This record gives sequence, structure tokens and C-alpha cells, in this order.
Amino acid sequence: MNFLKSFFRQEFESKGLDMANEPFIQALEIALYTQKSLFLTGRAGTGKTTFLHTLRKLNATKNMAVVAPTGVAAINARGKTIHSFFQINPRQLFLPGDPRLQPKAKGTRESIFDTFKYSASRRRVIRSLDILVIDEISMVRVEILDILDQILRVFRKKMHLPFGGVQLILIGDPFQLPPVVRDGDWSILSNHYETRFFFSSYAFRQLSPYHIALQKIYRQKDGTFKDLLNRIRESRHTYEDIRFLNDRAKDYHFDLLDRGYILLGTHNNSILQINQQKLQLLQTPSKDYKASIEDDFPPAMAPFDPIDLTLKVGAQVIFMRNNTEKNYYNGMIGKVVELETNKITVEANNGAFYEVEREVWENVDFRYNEKEEKVDSEVIGKFTQFPLKLAWAITVHKSQGLTFDKCIVDIGRSFEAGQVYVALSRCTDLEGLVLKSPIGMQSVKVSQDSVNFSLQRHEEAEIEEELKLQRALASLPYAMDAYIKGDFEKAKAIFEAVQKIHDITAYAKWKQFLVVKPWLEERQKRR
Repeated sequence: MNFLKSFFRQEFESKGLDMANEPFIQALEIALYTQKSLFLTGRAGTGKTTFLHTLRKLNATKNMAVVAPTGVAAINARGKTIHSFFQINPRQLFLPGDPRLQPKAKGTRESIFDTFKYSASRRRVIRSLDILVIDEISMVRVEILDILDQILRVFRKKMHLPFGGVQLILIGDPFQLPPVVRDGDWSILSNHYETRFFFSSYAFRQLSPYHIALQKIYRQKDGTFKDLLNRIRESRHTYEDIRFLNDRAKDYHFDLLDRGYILLGTHNNSILQINQQKLQLLQTPSKDYKASIEDDFPPAMAPFDPIDLTLKVGAQVIFMRNNTEKNYYNGMIGKVVELETNKITVEANNGAFYEVEREVWENVDFRYNEKEEKVDSEVIGKFTQFPLKLAWAITVHKSQGLTFDKCIVDIGRSFEAGQVYVALSRCTDLEGLVLKSPIGMQSVKVSQDSVNFSLQRHEEAEIEEELKLQRALASLPYAMDAYIKGDFEKAKAIFEAVQKIHDITAYAKWKQFLVVKPWLEERQKRR
């Protein structure tokens, strides 16, 4: 490993990151040490959510805001919804060149300053942003990125730069659940865009971000299952693959729902019916738990629906939160064994007992800190409830991001691209996977637009070649800092490494430092 590469990665090693996961580490370097934008994708279970959490922990110098297309996704990412952060009216449809997005009013039309009347605080946040993270980007409608691009150009007064010079980190998998676009809206949008996905926006094309795909799958260990999921994800599945899956349909019977299995279905009504039916069949008394909402926390952003819980001893539940102290995780399945006012005891599928207490979900906003001249995240509302939900069944849509050891997949009536892949990939291995009914080739729907777009990703070697230059440019401030502190050996080592990659920049900077060197040395003597 060369000097600069080692220099920038030493912090990652000290934090215990998986240094063998090269795409993950490259993505972190791009986000933290360069100004380049990034689209980070990957199969289910490859660590996209982990990347966001790691980026937040390691980022110490850049003003960053996190947004997502839905309320639940925003809460999970500790961010805001896109529409809330940028105050976009979801009932308004904006098209490319829309007069309402222009800095100057035309005739009787409103200008962008009439359309988006930001407070002084929100304007300062927008002007100060270094990084904008958009999580679950695959669910973002195509025109939204063009709207954000224009807002950031105008309000940052950098009309010549994509997104006003903000570094975008886009995280998501276009092979999973796509954006929802009503037929009426698409009949208008289709005159301007090739697809409903974010990557068809004009702003994304102009941005031209690095495209990195995480490869290492952490969720599944079985190589056969991994390969099968990959083929289904990318529409490379065969009749033999479908036949192999359908063999598992023979194992289904309704009693499995009482043996730690959860059913994943495509239609909300049938899921609700199963959960209510199973709860009513239990002969134990029910107990209600009301959710508590404090300050600004819209119920639609709650991590589960309904927000109030009705439970019985014997009910099958799913944990809706990671808790490292108590050792339960988002997606763990168990059965209620005791109900108390402030504590619920659950026996998980692994045989362990967990005493579950209420937890708090926070709604955050981003404020400009005048004193420290930086963007801070601030809690503006709280949602308090037991992190449990009835879980004999759940929709495929609500299961995205969750992991199950045992699941029954009801996807014979799948109606959306990516549903079959998302459902199957929730399960950790084939031993825990059951099909409720056989599926046909036509049930596996994959967006051809996503397939075509996936072919554009950058390879590791290509990214590494680009990073050599980016590391060289990013290392110069570290050399300056070392030089000012009197660590001339470190400064010289960095400059010599930079000079091998970008000779002109290094030479110019080195000449500047030579001019001030006598003054620095004299100051060192006086200390």
C-alpha cells in the first residue's frame, strides 16, 4: 500500500472497519476526503445502511444533512424527508424549465423565491452544506433531483455548479422497490423523462457521480442462495431457478406462523387480516399500549402503523429497533411471554428472553449554529413506544432493510418490479425460506431500466486510479498542518508522495512553504 493510501486509511483501521471490503472503504474515502459525488448501491445485505452510520461517525469536518423519500426511511436514517427539508409541496408537479423554479419571475408567474419561502435559518443551512446524503434513492421520483438541483444552485448563488457545488451521496438499490408515480403524473412526466427513476433526471446526468456497488453480502452465508438471489435481482434467473424455488412451496402449512415464521406478502389488506385473525385466536387477555408523541413528530413518520399496540401473551412480534445493549436487532422475531405496564418480556426465536422497555425515535431538523458556524442536527420531536409490532405477517414494502431467519414468502401476486427480490433476500438462508405457493417466471418482475443503469458502475481499479489524484489533492492541508506544527519530516513525506502523483500542485505549495519556513523555524525557537 502506497504512502498516501495508507495515510488516509489508518483511521479506518483504527475504527475496526472491514479493510478487505475495498468498495466500502473507497466509498468512505470519496465521501470524507474529496468533493466528488457518489452513488453507492449494492445487493440486499451488503452494508448500505452501515455505510451511512459509519460516514456519520467519521465525518468531523463537513456540514452534512441526511434526507430520504419517506418518513420511516428518514427516521431510520436520522434525517428529514426530502419534501420536509426543502419544503416541497407534494401536490405540486414541477417540470424541467418550470417558471416557478426560476430566479426571476416571468410575467405574472411566481419565481423560485415565491415558491420556496425559506426562513433565514434554513437559507443558512442550505448555503453551508458540504454534503447532502439521500438515502433510499431508488424510491425518489425522477423530477425530484432536478428540483433539488435548481434550489441549491439558486439559493447557494452557484448557478454554474450541479447542485450548487454540494457533494451528493446517493445510497440505494434500483433493483429493490422503485419510486411510486401515479398514472396521471407519469402521463405528464413521460414527455420529459425516459424513466421514473432518479438516474433519468437531467441533474444526475450532469452530476456524473462515482458509481460504486458494494459486493460483499453479510446477510446470507450460503453461496447457492447468494447466487440465486443475484440472478433474480438482475433478471438473469432461469426456469431451473424457479423450479428450485418452487420445491420449497411443498413445505408450507399455516401452523408455521406459530413456529417462529413470518409471512411476507404484497397486499396490505391480507397482511392486516392475518395479524388480527391470529391475535383474536389467542385466549389470553389483551393489553393496550398507547404511543407518546412529543413536540413535532408527524404520526406518518412513526416506524410502524398503527402507532398504538394491542398485544396478548403468545402474540408473535417483530423487534423494530436495534439495541446493542440488550442485544436485540431490527427484524428479530419472538413471542410475548409477559405483559406489564412498563415492560414486555419476549422470548425470541433464538431461545433468549428479552425484557423490552419503551424506546424513543427522534425527528430531527438541521439548524445553522451561528456560534460555531456549522450545521447541527437538532431534535424537534419524539415518538415513544415499545419497539414491537405484531408479526405473523408483514408487507414486502415494510420489510425492506429487515433480516429474518425464518420467513414464508407470498409473492405469487407480486405486482411491482423488485418485490420478489426484496422478499426473498430478507431471509438469511434457504433452510428458513418457505414459499406459500408456487411462483412463475412472470412473477419475477425486474426493471429493465435498472438493469441498463447498473452496467454503468465504475470498477474498483478505475476508482482506485481516480482516488490517487484525489488523495494527493486532499493531503495538502494535512501537510500544511504538519508544517505549521513544526513536523517537517511528516510534511516532507506527504509532499514527496503528492509530487509523484501531481507534481505541479505539490511544487507550487512547497514553494509557498519554503517562503515561510524561516519564520516558522524562528517561532519554534522562541517557544
